[in-house]
Amino acid sequence: MSDTELLGALAVALIGEDWCAMPRYHEVPIRLRVWHPSNPVVGETVNVTCEPDGPWFRSSTGALMARCDDIPGAVDYIDRELGALVHPRAPA
Repeated sequence: MSDTELLGALAVALIGEDWCAMPRYHEVPIRLRVWHPSNPVVGETVNVTCEPDGPWFRSSTGALMARCDDIPGAVDYIDRELGALVHPRAPA
């Protein structure tokens, strides 16, 4: 699969989990901007990187999120990393 197809598949999965995703195919490398509608200021930018064991989704900080054949793992990464920022828990 191409980077465009991989990021497109991730976008569909994220939108299905109530995230917003906007492909940035005109940029080099191509990217996917991800945010939550409750807080559009906070987000993540994802691209695809080639590693020795295959393609991975990589965050804007350079963290490897999940292998590109593990889209649910990439969605979990977004939920874990951004979820706390856009859905803060009430103090106990």
